[in-house]
Amino acid sequence: MAGHLSYFEFGTPDVAVASRFYAELFGWEVQAQEHGGSIDTGPAGPGAVAVPGGLHRDPGPPQHYLYFAVDDIDAAMKRVVELGGEVEPMRPPTEQWGAFVECRDNQGLAFGLHLPPTRDTSEPTD
Repeated sequence: MAGHLSYFEFGTPDVAVASRFYAELFGWEVQAQEHGGSIDTGPAGPGAVAVPGGLHRDPGPPQHYLYFAVDDIDAAMKRVVELGGEVEPMRPPTEQWGAFVECRDNQGLAFGLHLPPTRDTSEPTD
């Protein structure tokens, strides 16, 4: 399904401080990674969906990024521009996280597009 929130990320000057803050506030688990950390918000409540997140070091003012799932990231990027928005260069996709690109809508509001990774559904899961 396209258009639902699929990933969030915080850009912050101090990842360790932000990790402790959100862990203490919400009980989130943050796993340190090379450029920041991944956030596990825990199980979702009834009728809710858990959304994965992350933290990265950003020397500028702290900010958040909201990424919305798309089925075709190239078509979605083209549509953003057609509607008067802007698209930044796409990050290299990864097998674990998929593809991300930062955008701005036609009024300058930042958001992101996310093409989640494809999962091999031919293998049984336990």
